[in-house]
Amino acid sequence: MPVPKQVLLALPDKIECKQLAERVLEPAGYAAALAHSGGELRRLLRTQKPDVLFLGDFAEEDSFELAESIKTSQPTLPVIFLAQHASQEQLLRGVQLGFVDYLTLPVEPAVLLEAASRGLERKRRWEGWLRRETGRVTGPLARRLAELESILQQVNDGVILVDADRKVLMVNRAFRKAFGLGSKDPAGRRLQDVLPNKELLDALDKPAAESARAEIKSPTGRTYDARLSVIQGLGTVISLHDITNLIELDHLRKDFVNTVSHDLRSPLTAILGYVELIERAGPVNPQQAEFIRRVKTSVHTTTELIDDLLDLGRVEVGLIDELAPVDLCAIVEKTIEAFQSQIEAKTQSFKLSAGDNLPAVLGSHTQLGQVAANLIGNAIKYTPQGGEVRVMLRHEQKQLILHVADTGPGIPLDEQTKIFDRFYRATNALPNVPGTGLGLAIVKTIVENHRGRIWVDSKVGEGSIFTVVLPLAKP
Repeated sequence: MPVPKQVLLALPDKIECKQLAERVLEPAGYAAALAHSGGELRRLLRTQKPDVLFLGDFAEEDSFELAESIKTSQPTLPVIFLAQHASQEQLLRGVQLGFVDYLTLPVEPAVLLEAASRGLERKRRWEGWLRRETGRVTGPLARRLAELESILQQVNDGVILVDADRKVLMVNRAFRKAFGLGSKDPAGRRLQDVLPNKELLDALDKPAAESARAEIKSPTGRTYDARLSVIQGLGTVISLHDITNLIELDHLRKDFVNTVSHDLRSPLTAILGYVELIERAGPVNPQQAEFIRRVKTSVHTTTELIDDLLDLGRVEVGLIDELAPVDLCAIVEKTIEAFQSQIEAKTQSFKLSAGDNLPAVLGSHTQLGQVAANLIGNAIKYTPQGGEVRVMLRHEQKQLILHVADTGPGIPLDEQTKIFDRFYRATNALPNVPGTGLGLAIVKTIVENHRGRIWVDSKVGEGSIFTVVLPLAKP
């Protein structure tokens, strides 16, 4: 049985309104709702969606303004105006507002039904046009969204989207597989019921600026790096990247570091010990003494290389211990004291310039000590006899800046981008100056681990200036 068309009769005369509904519209198969004022009409329109509106001329308000406000919220609703008399001005306003018809009361039943039929036909054409236009405009967008959703479902990284109340809005196939969620869509459920992972839930509790990532484990033992990104007005996207292999490589690297430390350092220590005992066993000739000196030098060089490799291995995996506010000026002063004998032996001029009450930086006291020792040690090592070394510390905005300048041979311009690479030494480095080529690589890694920057300004024959910029510790 077809659903009757909904007609809304809004006339100030209750008797006339009721008669038109019961004697004309309802016998013709229409379902009629009645309103006798502008307020009643608005209340009905909030709960009903009529197919045709018959609007009368209300004395308490302008019916044309009422019709204009109705057309704003329901633009496809056909309006047929019913009035006691038709003025030229009213007819013009009705045309401007797009009324289907303008009838005078009393109205013949056939005329009323014909107007209702025209209104329904007008509504059908309007809605058909809107559907076609909507399809034309949104069709490419819908296809694009479908493509993006397909891509999201196929990517190897797990992705889940939750709203502000932590209800799941979307989850892709990789996420379901990683945490054994099965094929059932968990959309609409709370995240803690779908994935009761403490690390992930704790990360969501943090402020948006601090909840950037968390490390979580799946039931299968895999480790994932979870990145959290807040999308305003939508929720939080959590993407998972499998880092299990990286964790295993990190463990292998640590094992390698321990192996190198034990299996290489111990024999070298034994070699050095036995070489030192040779001279105690009896007199040696000058040639033998030279051979012993070369063995000691080689052992010390190899030990230094191993120490540098161990240090580089530690800092490259981002191992920053004892994070705390660090007084970099105090570290620099202690480093200078440690090198005082070398400075005096080369009769160098050493100048330290540091501002008063310099703020602290956040980091590792040990690793920042390595930065100072490597840079200042290099400056002393490459500065010739009687040369000058300058160290400057200054505070600028929210950064602490360290400059270490020397008057050594300088670095060729085309090599300055390579100077921080592992095992790289400048081609003009003096052959009698020992070095492993790892010191600056260690410095660069430590500085970057502290969210800082380092660069060099150098000119051959005039020396070099190394600059380190570190962010300050928050109060």
